[in-house]
Amino acid sequence: MLHFGSIDIRTDIFILILSILFALFQVFLCFKLKKNTFRLIPVCLTLALTVLFVALGFIFDGWDSFGFFFLAGCSAVISACCGIGWAIWVIL
Repeated sequence: MLHFGSIDIRTDIFILILSILFALFQVFLCFKLKKNTFRLIPVCLTLALTVLFVALGFIFDGWDSFGFFFLAGCSAVISACCGIGWAIWVIL
């Protein structure tokens, strides 16, 4: 659970909603922009976050590393959803 003051958010639902938003944003970018470099920005940013979190997971020890590996997994899921957005754009 994520705790924001008095609001509790389930982590799996939060990642699901964020992934859907990133996939829709990626589809929007693919249809509206003509240059591939701008279309790759969300994928590159989320992959960079994944690599950063994995590196931090190996640097830190204990429960901190578990948290960083969890964040790496979440950002990898978001990267995969950007790939799904690319696939939707290719199909349509």
